[in-house]
Amino acid sequence: MHFEVGGQSFSYGGFYRGFGLSCTVSMLLSAFLSWHLGQLARSAPLRIGLLGWVFFAVQIAGGVLSFLYFGLPPMVLTTLVAAIIGLAAFRTGR
Repeated sequence: MHFEVGGQSFSYGGFYRGFGLSCTVSMLLSAFLSWHLGQLARSAPLRIGLLGWVFFAVQIAGGVLSFLYFGLPPMVLTTLVAAIIGLAAFRTGR
């Protein structure tokens, strides 16, 4: 289905694709930040602060959204990743 906004033609498929690509870019940024902060946590764990717990909370929210909109398999994977991030945040804080 095509529709016009501001003189340009758009489709629902285009919005769906754009949203998926936007999520992909966001997840790549999250992966890079996690890797970089993991390296920082090795050398100076106190400088990380609450960022590990923020990543944990975001992953939990993603798990809830996965359960609501994508089903059980993505929710299980998201929950597993959240557990790993939570363990890392816990170990960094000690």
